[in-house]
Formats: sequence, C-alpha cells, structure tokens
Amino acid sequence: MPPRQPQIEIVEMKKDSMTFILSKTDASIANALRRVMIAETPTMSIDLVEFENNTSVLHDEFIAHRLGLIPLTSSRVEKFNFTRECSCTDNCENCSVRFNLHVTCTDDTKQVTSDDLFSTDADVRPVHREDDSIVIVKLAKGQELKLTAIAKKGVGKEHAKWQPTCITTFQYDPDIRINQNIMDRLDEEKKVKFANSCPVKVFAYDKDTRTVSVEAASNCVYCQECKFYSNDIGHPDLVHVGYKPERYIFTVESSGSLEPQEIVLSALSILKTKLAHVHENLKNEVDF
Repeated sequence: MPPRQPQIEIVEMKKDSMTFILSKTDASIANALRRVMIAETPTMSIDLVEFENNTSVLHDEFIAHRLGLIPLTSSRVEKFNFTRECSCTDNCENCSVRFNLHVTCTDDTKQVTSDDLFSTDADVRPVHREDDSIVIVKLAKGQELKLTAIAKKGVGKEHAKWQPTCITTFQYDPDIRINQNIMDRLDEEKKVKFANSCPVKVFAYDKDTRTVSVEAASNCVYCQECKFYSNDIGHPDLVHVGYKPERYIFTVESSGSLEPQEIVLSALSILKTKLAHVHENLKNEVDF
C-alpha cells in the first residue's frame, strides 16, 4: 500500500485563532498532532521570581504564580536552550530572559499590570492586549512591589503555563444529507420545524422555493436533534447524519505567545521528528 499524503486546508485564519481541515490520514495522527500542539510546542514563561520588596496584600507565592501565567511572546523561542540542555551553571542569555518590575503607589490605589514588566530581550515580552493589560496586583497608597523574574523555555507537559494554546480541538468533518424525495412530501410546517430542530443552524428553509437545504454542515455537533424529529414524524430516513472518513476539522486558539500558524507548524515539525526517530529505531531493530 502506498504511503498516504496528509493534506491541510485552511478554512479560517484570525490573529488569535485558526480553523483548518486535516485530511487523508487517520484519527491517531490527528490526535497526535493535537496533543503535540498542547503539550510539546515550546514557549517562554516566567519560572523563577526573586522578590526584593512586597508590601502588597498578596503574598510572594501568589504573585509568582500570577506572573508565571502571563503569556510571553515566543516567536523566537528556538534561539533559546532548555535549561537542562544549557552549558551555564545558573541562568544565562542563551536559556533565560530577565524581567524587572518596580512599582510604588503614590495615589490612593494603583494597578500593577503586565505593562510594568520590563524585559532584557526585545523578542520576549508580555503579550500586548488590545482591550486591557493583565492585572497582577492592586496596590494601596504607600505599598511597593519590586522583583526580578526569570523566564525560561518549556513545554506544556511540564506545566500548563507553557501551553501555547487556549483551545485545541478536532472533530470529524460532518456528512449531512437530506432525502429530498421524503422532504418534498412534507408540508411547509414540518419543513420549517425540521430546519429549526437543529440548535446550531445546520439547515436552512427557503420560503420562496419551500425547500430545506444543508446550509452549514461544519456546524454539526452530532446532537441528533434532526434525527429525533424525523423519527417523531415517522420518517427515520429523512436525514443522514454521519462523518467523512479521514477528514478532521481542527480549531486552534492561541494564548498569544505564538500565532496560530506558528503553533501548527511547530507541532508538525516536532511530530515529523518523532516519527523519524520511530522509523530509525524500527530500522535498527530489523537490521539487528
């Protein structure tokens, strides 16, 4: 059997999310790609915090945990070494990035945000939010927060703060077909109720032609509500709800540390390397 050639078709691309269809492969590869995107795609994240002064209402460990969850831009993450692989004895510019934060409240209150973190590397900095910065702590008059934070390279299987994605899911590409012979025999009221039986608007009713069509098959969540209605009116074969084999719809939403396409490309590269290692080891076993 000749090897399959998986294909990717981009359906939608946004700044922080993308949807694509992976085809000509099986569910094991699709799930492997999903898991690599979540757990093995490297990013930068704050891993060590040294406090010089903290007179806020939150204790050191609480603030350190919040700092670790702030997404950092990681498009150049490949230039850094993992700490375990670096030749330095502590933290160097090849495996870490230093952040400084020093805020003193002179008014009634002041919010300390991710904008107050100053990086020593222009490629690694807190992700800029269009709506608002990430709040770390709120200071009262006279309170002070001064610290140094060290960001390191890591992956999601070590800690969730290194995950580059908020959401990474896939589902089979739905295969929805209406039996038009049966549909044509239904009255207008039943056609409208059938179209409205779907909670995610897979079907659409056209008042001019008095027909029901599949409007958005990819919206299907396999709730079977259309099948339930078909059974209730005595026509179980009115609609077919299935899926197309070897076609999977992926949805990838980024935390901001990497762009969605960077997450996918990085995961594909990692998966390719893993498969190459498996192939090489199997070849050595056979040769042995």
